[in-house]
Amino acid sequence: MENIVNKTVLFDYFSGRVSPLQKKAVEQWLAEPDNRERYYEWLHEWELSQLQMDANWQIAFDKVASDVVGQSLVDEPPPLVRQRRIGQIWLAVASVLLFLGFGSWLFRDKLLYETVQTGFGETRSVTLPDGSEVTLNANSSLRYARWFGRQISFGQWTLGGKQRVRTVELIGEADFSVRHLPDQQRFVVLTPKGLNVTVLGTQFTVFSRERNTRVVLRSGRVQLTLPRVHQRPLLMKPGDLATLDRKGQLALVKTVHPEAMASWKQHRFTFELTSLREIADMLHENYGLQITIKHDQLADRTISGSFPARDANEVLQLVAQLLQINYSREDNRVTFTD
Repeated sequence: MENIVNKTVLFDYFSGRVSPLQKKAVEQWLAEPDNRERYYEWLHEWELSQLQMDANWQIAFDKVASDVVGQSLVDEPPPLVRQRRIGQIWLAVASVLLFLGFGSWLFRDKLLYETVQTGFGETRSVTLPDGSEVTLNANSSLRYARWFGRQISFGQWTLGGKQRVRTVELIGEADFSVRHLPDQQRFVVLTPKGLNVTVLGTQFTVFSRERNTRVVLRSGRVQLTLPRVHQRPLLMKPGDLATLDRKGQLALVKTVHPEAMASWKQHRFTFELTSLREIADMLHENYGLQITIKHDQLADRTISGSFPARDANEVLQLVAQLLQINYSREDNRVTFTD
């Protein structure tokens, strides 16, 4: 069966036009690890040939609002099918929205979107409605539509339909294991600085905080785009590390251990010539600590290696021991000295 799998067959597979025999052949062919890189190359080529629109959550809400509370329609909304009449539940929602006025925006978020958040020092794993797995690092949030990757019904309303894009919004840091769906829905991670990460079935880690944005790819294929900047999409391969700095410059390098960026999932901290200044940023982002380093020479000292630490105090003790320095802590204020 393997001989019948070629680019044409795979393109038909991506489009959902293969026979049961061809589908079985593709699945057997894909079970061989040596074929997966070619699969992702052809998948990327097929995606580029398709005219698809990225998901926009505000458009999705405007479409819902246009039918529920009489707002105007917008271009290219997700499908919303009215079967016969407005269900009683949507009449109740409309009444509440009209009554709340400006407060309806908060109600709209809770009604239409799910938000997962972690506090300082907390990690959390979540399974998305499509079966994809996400692990959030500390002080992070993930937001997605409640009909994410599927159809949902309210009374006699059906929301969802055939979708082309699964979209999540990330603030902070998260590790993703994206599930491939039979209808070829793309998976897009939106970050606050405008970097969009587009995948279809892969494992990667996204870091998106004030100092920079980073994406490291462990398996599969990832495409990076900056819609606000007119430049060609950047295609990542396994082992690539992409960085977007504060100036909006996007750089791509190779990393020997891409899994190290997600070592925090096992309560480990991995450093590669990491300066105390960078570690101070991490302590602030993950634990909410306010760090003071007495002088620049101390801030420039570096650490390399992978070390276990389950909380902020263990990290502080580890850093002080490795650098042979002192620290003092009062509530959330920490000072490093020689």
